[in-house]
Amino acid sequence: MDSAQKPHLWLVGPKNIQNSLLLGFLQQHLQMDCSMLENYRPADNHKIKLPHLICVDAMGMRAENCRQMLESLPKDNQVVFINLDGQQSYDELLKWPNVSGFFYKGASQNHVSKGIRSILRGELWFSRRILSQFMANNRRPPAPEQKPAHNLTRRESQILSLSASGAKNADIAAALNVSTHTVKTHMYNLFKKLDVSNRIQAVNWAKEYLPEQDLS
Repeated sequence: MDSAQKPHLWLVGPKNIQNSLLLGFLQQHLQMDCSMLENYRPADNHKIKLPHLICVDAMGMRAENCRQMLESLPKDNQVVFINLDGQQSYDELLKWPNVSGFFYKGASQNHVSKGIRSILRGELWFSRRILSQFMANNRRPPAPEQKPAHNLTRRESQILSLSASGAKNADIAAALNVSTHTVKTHMYNLFKKLDVSNRIQAVNWAKEYLPEQDLS
């Protein structure tokens, strides 16, 4: 949140007694402006002023409906969900960087107020169980480093491997029975293919990525 401006809280959901009481409680205890946005439609986005925190009442909504709501809301805001169903999984919502907190059905006004106060300080408000489950489902070991692809010809690979062994252009030409001009041409071409600018860089690339049999 931008500390230069006082944030505004929008509660998106039905204008019922529960939400009206919660809105009044938050306004009093957080000392911030709060507004209700009933029957939200994407066309209402112009009403929401920055900086703001959007509190979505997810009562009766499935996880897919919550995701669709996120897609339609303005992206430059923080979003929390209240009245979530504890029997559903909300892993997809956790992947959104602007989702800052979950509050489940039955959470007290004090609990919601405490969580939102923490969120306004830049913290996140998720239970340990939810975070542990999310990490267990989404953490993967790092993929092995892929060797960069190249399209060196057999002759270019030979010249590069000889160069990596310390041979000069004249030595390479003699070993392959070609002219030094031909060696230089092949070196120039392989420099371009490997995106290197000199012999040292090409040799370093060969030592790291060229198959051992090509360097023998």
